[in-house]
Order: sequence, then structure tokens, then C-alpha cells
Amino acid sequence: MEGSGATLDSPISWVQVSESADPTTYLEGGELLLTTGLVMPDGMPDAAHREYASRLAEIGARGVGFGLGIQHEHVPQWLIYQCEAVGLPLFTVPLATPFIAISKTIARGISDDTHRNVERMYRNQQRLLRSVHSLDPVSTIISRLAELIGGWTALLNPAGGIIESSHHTLPVDMDSLSDVLAFSVLGEAKFTVAKGYDIAIFHVASPNRQTLGYLVAGRKGERGAIDHPLVAEAASLLSLAVNSEAASNRALTHLRSSMTRLCLEGESQSVRRFADDVWNGLPVQPLAVLRIIGQQDALEDAGRLFEPFRRTVAKNDNRVVFGIVDGDMWAIVSQSNAAMWTQQLTRTGRLTVGQSSGATWIDMPRARHEAYQAGAEALTSGKALVQYGDGEGGATLEGVVEPSLMRAFADLKLAPIANLTFDLSTGPHTKAGTARTTEAAPATESSSDETDSGTQVRAIDVLWAWLQSRGRTEEAARMAGMHRHTLTKYLGVIGKELGADLNDPGTTAELWYACRFSRFGGHAEVTFGAQRRCTAAISESALSPSHRLRFRRRSRLRSGRRCWCGGNASRTCGTNPMLESCQVPH
Repeated sequence: MEGSGATLDSPISWVQVSESADPTTYLEGGELLLTTGLVMPDGMPDAAHREYASRLAEIGARGVGFGLGIQHEHVPQWLIYQCEAVGLPLFTVPLATPFIAISKTIARGISDDTHRNVERMYRNQQRLLRSVHSLDPVSTIISRLAELIGGWTALLNPAGGIIESSHHTLPVDMDSLSDVLAFSVLGEAKFTVAKGYDIAIFHVASPNRQTLGYLVAGRKGERGAIDHPLVAEAASLLSLAVNSEAASNRALTHLRSSMTRLCLEGESQSVRRFADDVWNGLPVQPLAVLRIIGQQDALEDAGRLFEPFRRTVAKNDNRVVFGIVDGDMWAIVSQSNAAMWTQQLTRTGRLTVGQSSGATWIDMPRARHEAYQAGAEALTSGKALVQYGDGEGGATLEGVVEPSLMRAFADLKLAPIANLTFDLSTGPHTKAGTARTTEAAPATESSSDETDSGTQVRAIDVLWAWLQSRGRTEEAARMAGMHRHTLTKYLGVIGKELGADLNDPGTTAELWYACRFSRFGGHAEVTFGAQRRCTAAISESALSPSHRLRFRRRSRLRSGRRCWCGGNASRTCGTNPMLESCQVPH
């Protein structure tokens, strides 16, 4: 038998009999070919057989069995040379041995291998299932899976940080897989090769199809070396284990929020004896307080960053006190680890973080106010992270007033116009549709987007644009995307609803703080001017007849001529320089 050792060790998928000069048409790869050489010449190969062995080797045939005694008494010498040249195994089949006997033998071997694989898979699955009933199912599943696949495994949180791993040091840096994780889709596995390891990545998901983390498994070898079904089974078991614990720990979530509030108020001594059970211990001083702001789902993701599963967050003294307080996520971390945490929190762009300066447990109230102020500065500036003292705000009012009191004051101040909107398509000169009160709840970030769409503008947004421009009507009109006369009319309605004199400095100061900190509008709309559309972009059909002629006249662009919104048609809009001039939305 001729052929390379590597090819001889390759598994055979099937047996195929063919007398064709080009049997590759009937092959898929992995087959053993049997032939009697009925059309093969004894001497030199003809044109049809000149590439016979090379074609078989290229498609992945495992070897050639040549039957003697029917057409040939010996294997043609040219066929031997061809098989030797490409490393294709070649063996003879005596006349007394029927091809069917070889086919049956191979088929039984394939069947036996299949049965053995099924038995092995069943035994491995049973071992994984028993891991679920251990005291620490997450850690047990991770270590057991690594043992079964003969490689290594790791459990990552949604940001890519290692939560659990089978080995103290992994042969592949998880940061190198960040692109694979970023483009992975829930419900789809990812397979890659890195540093000579075949790597499989599966999502660990919640019942409502949210990604809780990633299971990464690797084994030395080329792609396909790892047992993918077993890794998929482990990912499913991890999802069950994690979600089961999450359902049973809802009370713990409320407890953590209450105890976090106590820590922020300087009462850490009263919770210290419970800290090991609640957070796996307290972080080491000096400390930093983080105020984490975002939508509810983003805050839940932040909680999973601190403790994605059970109490595995405490690694190398990296302990965190965390909980929801007054609608925001608050975290107390060691100052030495603060940079690592803020980097992970701001990675997705869905969270805004305010960080205090260094603190101790005794002066937590001061650090809390600093983190609150830094968070407000981050929202105002549009930055993902602001450290106290780095922003433009210094010793400001919000730094000395209790945050909940500031927010309560703001909500009360703006309550009369919380649901008041204006219709730009009708303009302020018509009675119908000039202003209306919606039944919607106080605006959130998502509701703001809905209100701002089309020709609707919220009264709070108009007021905020005017306050940001320091009462300069022309600048406020450009920021709000409307004519200055329209803005003036709207401000009159707003002042009447609020029962306030907008020309009074004390009133405007109170309203500025109210717009900044209220749940109705405030900080979520600080980029309002850059998000609005110029009224010149409104379709003519949306305008009243009296405004339609003015729209057509003013929308003709000439160099140096002012457009509908009061901007200069010869340059781009000042509120959003990335967009074109006044002929299009800006």
C-alpha cells in the first residue's frame, strides 16, 4: 500500500465504486474509491487519465483500491507513480475479495464509530448535567467543560471581562476576541482560530433573549478540533444556572440598593458585617464613587458587569458596592480600580458616568455629591465620563444640595409645562394646534425622540434652548430650529403657563437648574439644538396656506441671503456643521 502516513490516518466517510476516467463527479471528499481499471490503459496514460490521481487527491479522496484479475493482472505503473506523487494511498484487491465485502466492512466501522461518538457525547452531557447540582454550578460547568474537550474555557461578561476560567492563565488573550464578540448575534455561535487554537464562542442568554455573557472554549488544533455540540450544551446549562440564580436573588437586589444608600450616607459601619454576603466584601480604601446614568436595560447591564453571576466579582480585591438609588446605579470601588470599571461601563456608549475624587468611608456623603455633580456635568457636556474637578463646573449649587431635593424641586418647577407641545406646521399665529397638552407621562429619552419627530416641539425644549442661549432670541431660534417671532410667541405661552416672568434673572436661574435636573426634560435634551430640524425642511403640505408662500420665497438659496430659520444660506448651520446649508435639514 502506497501513500503518506497522514492520509492513511484520515477517517473514511464512505466507499464508492467507479470505473470512470474522472470519478470526482460522484465524490464529496473523504471516500475510498474502488475500481477494476476497465478503461485504464496498461502503458502510458491517455489524456483522460493523465490527472487521475491528482484530481482524486484534490477533492479529498482517502485512497484507491485497485481490483486485479478482471481487466488488469497488475496495477498500471503510471497509476503507481501518480499516487506516489500526490500522496494518495493505493492498494490492490484480489479477485477473490468482492468489493461489497470492503463496503460492508467500512460501513460497519462507520456505524461503530457513530455509536461510540453518541455514547461518548451522552456520557459527557451527563457529567455536565451533574455539574448543575453542585454548590457553585457556574464554576463547576466551566472547569468540567475544559476537562471534557481537552482544552480551556472561560466565561465572559457582556463587556468581555473574564468572570470564570478553567485556567489561571489562558493561552489566548480575550481582548483579541473583542471584534468577534462585538459582531456576534444572539442565537448564533462564532468560530475562529487564534494562536493555534480552535475557538468556539456561544452566548449565555436570559429567557427574554438578553446577552448575559459569553462562553469561550478553545482546544489546540485546526478549526473543527473542538467538540462544538458539547460547548453548546454547556452554554445552555450556564444560561439555566445563571437565570435560576437571578430569579432567586431579586430580594438581594433590593437589599443591595438599601445598603448602598446607607453607605453613600456615611453609614458603612452598619452594613459592614453583612457585606461579605451581599457584595463579597467591601472595597479597599481609598475609594471612588461612581454615578452611572442610563436607561433601565443599560443599568441592568451595568449591574451584570459588577456581578454577572452569583458572587464572582471579587477577584484580586476588586470588590464593588453597588445598587440602584434614586433611579441611578451607584457603585463604590477602590480608587485604584476605578479606571478599569469606568472603561468597561462606557465601552458600549449607553451609559454616562460621573466619578468622585478620592474618599474614605467616613466622607461618603461628600463623594456622593461629587459623583452626582460630575454625572450632571457629563450629561450636559455629552461626555461619557467626567471626573469631579475635571469639568467646567466647580463649587456649584448641585454640589451642596441633596440630589433628590434638587430633582424634586426641578420636577415641581416644570410640572405646568411637562406635557405641553407646540405644532410648528401651524405656527403661533393660528389658534388651532398652537399648543396642546399631551397625556403622556413625564418624558424620558425615548419619548423625547418621539415628540421631537416631525413638526412637534416640546415646550421644555423651547425653554431650554432659550436658557442655553442666555436669552438671546436670534441664537435661541437657530438652536431650536424656528423663526425668532415663533420662538417669542412660544415663550409667551410658556411664561403664562409657568406663571413666571422670564425676564427676571432669579426666575431664569431657577428655570435653568430645573431644565437641567428635571425628569421631564433637562439633561436628556442638552443636545436639542443639534438634533432639531430646520423649519425649512418641513414639507409644504405640512404648512398652513399663509406660511406656504413665505416658505417658498425664503427657501430660494442665494449667496448671503437668510433662510427661513434665520441662518445664513451661504454657510452651513451653526448648530450642526456636519449637515448642509438651509436647503436641507440642519
